[in-house]
Amino acid sequence: MYFFEFRIIFRKLVIIGCLCFFSYAYAVVPKQFQQKIESLSYRPLNSTGNLQIATDSLNNTWLKGRLDKSYLYAPIVLYIANAHIFSYDLYIYNSNDLFLVDSNLDSQGTPIKSRYAQHYMVLDNPVYYINLNKASTDSLPIVITQHSQFGVMEAKEFFFIGLYYGVLLASIFINVIFFIILKDNRFVVYCLLQICIFISLFYEDGMFYYLSDGSLQMKYLLVLTIPVTSILVCVFIGYFLDIKSFFTQYKIFFIALFSASLLSSVTFVLYPKALLLNLTTILSFIGPIFCLITTATQVRKNEYARFIIFSFGFIVVFAMGYIFYLSFNAKGLDYFDINAFRLVSVLGLTTITLVVIYKVKNIQEQNHLYQQEIESILSSEKTRKKIAQENKNVNMLEILKVQYNLTPREVEVLTCIWKKMCNSEIAEHLFISVSTVKFHVSKLYSKLEINSRNQAMSLFTDNKF
Repeated sequence: MYFFEFRIIFRKLVIIGCLCFFSYAYAVVPKQFQQKIESLSYRPLNSTGNLQIATDSLNNTWLKGRLDKSYLYAPIVLYIANAHIFSYDLYIYNSNDLFLVDSNLDSQGTPIKSRYAQHYMVLDNPVYYINLNKASTDSLPIVITQHSQFGVMEAKEFFFIGLYYGVLLASIFINVIFFIILKDNRFVVYCLLQICIFISLFYEDGMFYYLSDGSLQMKYLLVLTIPVTSILVCVFIGYFLDIKSFFTQYKIFFIALFSASLLSSVTFVLYPKALLLNLTTILSFIGPIFCLITTATQVRKNEYARFIIFSFGFIVVFAMGYIFYLSFNAKGLDYFDINAFRLVSVLGLTTITLVVIYKVKNIQEQNHLYQQEIESILSSEKTRKKIAQENKNVNMLEILKVQYNLTPREVEVLTCIWKKMCNSEIAEHLFISVSTVKFHVSKLYSKLEINSRNQAMSLFTDNKF
């Protein structure tokens, strides 16, 4: 009996001490407001029954949760691991009073950095309430953990996040370097696609919220990047497989599809309705799926088409699964969470980078071979023309020799004249004196009935003999 009373007194002392310890983060709620929250008509939200939902007169969504007893009388951390839900209020019981818990404050009231809105607290009652205001309840991964374990859990999460973004940034950097070296537009399109995916996942991981201390929330960033990513995927597949004629054939279809998805996403920003979000998602995935189906028709004859199916196909499937997981919170889609999508995308994007480099190098090697072949053909043609010209010169000399009764020395002098040599050059070339050259030139003029070197050249160019 005395032991039981001592345990109760000890728990109360712990609660009082913890309340003093966390006093900076608590604010007492008026009794009237407390009764209003407690009187709402809650209904089960999940199969376990530990989370219930209700709506007040202002259409604000309220959640009523129940903690495991192991979390009582000890410092714990609670947060919703969803970058789309960052503005909500948490209420807890202590000594039968309801308290509003401030977010992102430590026990001393000092602001702390966090990826999501986090709450540090101590409870003596397992019941808590969350006012989501008008946020969606489609995906509510409420994380509750001991304060002592939270640091280890976040450190592990940051390690994998850093590893993922490090690989992705390295892939983007490699694409930029190879674009500078190889001057191929495929690298530009792929860089833009990777940057778009990087920004989306950076937001989903709460990193914008973390780096800006909660001020940079970018509420609708994912909705706006979905159609842009869809466009870049289709453009990249077209560039990668060289099927630009396919886009020309279905140009009106793609323009209408992408215009509708962009319009739907912008409309959602202005009027955030679940129907518009689902419409944007469906419209944005039609284009990549259509391109993948077209790619599948080339699998047998194109090795790169096979690669696109097995790499981009997995990324698109996991992206669709992740979007639907966020939208509908279906139990069967648990495998498509952010960690699975992050892993599949980093493996796929890195592999695609290597294959793009491989293909571009192959194309450049083929172009080099084609250039060498063309140069060889041109060189052969040039040699053939040169031989033909030499044969023509020989034939012309033989005709002139017979027709005008030229001596062998006169033929040699005429050949030098056709090569545009002056008298001194002819003398040096034939090892005779300049006066002898002049004598032979005079004899040539007389026999050929010409008066100048220009007329001698015209015999060669105009075939006047």
